[in-house]
Amino acid sequence: MKNNALLEIGVEELPPSEIQFIVKQINDRLPKLLENKRLAYKKFEVFFASRRLGVMIFDLSSKQTDTIEEKKGPAEKIAYKNGEPTKALIGFMKGNNATDEDIEIKEVNGGRYIFLKRKIEGKTSEIILPEIFKEIITKLEFKRPMRWGDGNYKFVRPVRWLVAMYGDKVLDLTIFGNKAGKTSRGHRFFYDVIDVTPKNYFEQLRESLVIARPSERKERVKNELDRIAEEKQLKINRDPNLIDETVAMTEYPRAVTGEFLDKFLKLPQEIIIVTIKHHLRTFPAYKNNKISKTFVAFQDGPDDPEGNVREGYEKVINARLEDAHFYYEKDLAKPLEHYVNSLKDMVFQAGLGTYYEKMLRTKQLSDLIYQEFKSSSTDKDLKKNIERTAILSRADLGTMVVYEFPELQGIIGRIYAQESGENYEVSMGIQEFYEPAKENFETVTGAITGVADRIDTFVGNFAIGNIPTGSKDPYALRRKLNYIFKTVTNMGWDIDLKNLFIKSATLLDRSYEEIAEQIENFAESRYEAFLMENSFSLEVARASKQWWYKPHPGDLLARSLTSMIKSEDFEKLLIAYQRVHNISRKHDSIEYDGKLFVEKEEKELFNAYVKAKNTIQRALEENKFDLILTELINLKEPIDNYFDNVFVMDKHADIRLNRLCFLKALDQLFLDIADLSQLLSGVEK
Repeated sequence: MKNNALLEIGVEELPPSEIQFIVKQINDRLPKLLENKRLAYKKFEVFFASRRLGVMIFDLSSKQTDTIEEKKGPAEKIAYKNGEPTKALIGFMKGNNATDEDIEIKEVNGGRYIFLKRKIEGKTSEIILPEIFKEIITKLEFKRPMRWGDGNYKFVRPVRWLVAMYGDKVLDLTIFGNKAGKTSRGHRFFYDVIDVTPKNYFEQLRESLVIARPSERKERVKNELDRIAEEKQLKINRDPNLIDETVAMTEYPRAVTGEFLDKFLKLPQEIIIVTIKHHLRTFPAYKNNKISKTFVAFQDGPDDPEGNVREGYEKVINARLEDAHFYYEKDLAKPLEHYVNSLKDMVFQAGLGTYYEKMLRTKQLSDLIYQEFKSSSTDKDLKKNIERTAILSRADLGTMVVYEFPELQGIIGRIYAQESGENYEVSMGIQEFYEPAKENFETVTGAITGVADRIDTFVGNFAIGNIPTGSKDPYALRRKLNYIFKTVTNMGWDIDLKNLFIKSATLLDRSYEEIAEQIENFAESRYEAFLMENSFSLEVARASKQWWYKPHPGDLLARSLTSMIKSEDFEKLLIAYQRVHNISRKHDSIEYDGKLFVEKEEKELFNAYVKAKNTIQRALEENKFDLILTELINLKEPIDNYFDNVFVMDKHADIRLNRLCFLKALDQLFLDIADLSQLLSGVEK
């Protein structure tokens, strides 16, 4: 016989930020626990609402599947003497509560042994489920757990009731001082306690104004937004994160519309949106592509005929917008540049000075980036715009609006820069300076200052010992380095990051040499990961990772390798290269004398090497990696002829050493482009 099993944990308000982490843990662990306990079931469903968390297991078997127990005992020759059981066998049987029918003799590895073999009846689900539920609950991890009672209880929020049932039977389970029963809670404002059963649980709660399934609440929220949009002829910002948060914070969501005062429509729409959306968890609406004074909120419960919920939201939103309006007008009384000096009193990070000092470093690094590619720029004002963007990049940190709404950093900088008369390259550059890495920048100023700022943060943290380890990266240095790689690559800049890192350390009054190995090893490993994130194979990423300091050329190399690696000639080249690499890898010197070459084949290889090297050096200046790889492929035939006809380990020491030095130089020519040894997997050796 099969029945549904129910676990419901009643809690104080669940924090939305914890929910998905909790659900994932239950989804990962429950199937394994049920399998280990030999309980068959059809499916299970994890559910949550603002005051409850639980799981329903559908069509769970009434007992464990039976199992056969087999246990090895003493050897036959020890178990019997003259055909009679010895103390060893008697002790084994007594210790396992076995009878003569439970034992048999089996041959193992040429020896004969006593084996206990018997059928073990499965326990009932009523006995096993409390063990499973208790393990699920007590082993959950949380980002910020709470303690209550005498401090011994720890959970995401204090537990107020517990339901644990199999079919119509209540399970024997007590957790956090709560003994399991069949009594749940309906909607807090409309219903008190209700008795539930696993069979009709979701329907019983719905009748008590609780939609336990988050998927149903989500569909309801979307339908409500559609209803309002159609009724009011509005376009509503359906932020998926805000929808999920609304689902998590309600048990019976119902949309409510309200309006804020007309005068606030004069505020920049970004300020209105952040006030409505981020601070009050309501949905902004638009009409004719402009922000509307109408907003959509969600109450937890049925209709609000008297409009109390609507009035409450309107009162709070108007008060918040009144504050924002005051801050905005106060800020605009002075130009954006006025707020730069306020950065002198703001500490950026312990050991790395103030935001003002960071701004000065960013300005100098930005100029250095500009100097590396200025010859290709046709914008005569670019240098001036970059400097201006760097100076004003963090000025909005001193404004009242950003102090109140920190998520508007950069956006307020852009708005205030425009109001202060700055040009588009500067004002938009300030906003893009703050934005995460993206495919296309509208301004070069934003990209350059953004890279410079993140280089300063990255090198600075290494300089003061804040180095990421394992999964710990409190200063998000991996993300900052990824931003640098992505932006430099997407912008197509052929700039040298190592030079910029050295300059950054100098500006911090630190020695780059002391941190060079740590920084470069970290950067190389992250560049490998960056290439793989951009769909290059592991082998190509490893072959190209040495180009971390020039990520744009490194990307071009990886593309060329990917397109040429499958060709027959390239595979043969890898085999030829392996012969060069294997014989020379333990040799250090590349100092050779061409006059000591005596064999025709080594002279031919030398001439081919010189020609290829010269061509490759010119091609590198223009990042023509297809041409470079073609030149390396052209070395295959002279390399094969060389090894077929030249004995490297000549009996004459000077000739032998000269040949090894030359082969090392040839090997280095390959290595300077890519570590081709990483591409040898799967190639016949």
